[in-house]
Amino acid sequence: MTYKIFEHDKAKKFFKKHKNNKELLLRISNEYLNIIKNPFNSSYKELNSVKCPKCHRARVGNFRIIFYISEDKKCIEIIDIIPRKDNYKLF
Repeated sequence: MTYKIFEHDKAKKFFKKHKNNKELLLRISNEYLNIIKNPFNSSYKELNSVKCPKCHRARVGNFRIIFYISEDKKCIEIIDIIPRKDNYKLF
């Protein structure tokens, strides 16, 4: 079953900020495709968070893609893409 992807403004801002790093953007785009194909992959860990319950994270090198799976709408919301060194205080 395929899902639709929806990017929040923070994720779009990440792409604009790193537009010169084509390799990174390609790796993140490929991970988007993997998330669409199988959002419940065992490599995607669920965050233990009060602000964003049921959010997941996907690892792409030194970056993490934070996303939420909406089963009702068959939609995956990409909330943010953050560097690994940042902690998850926002989530």
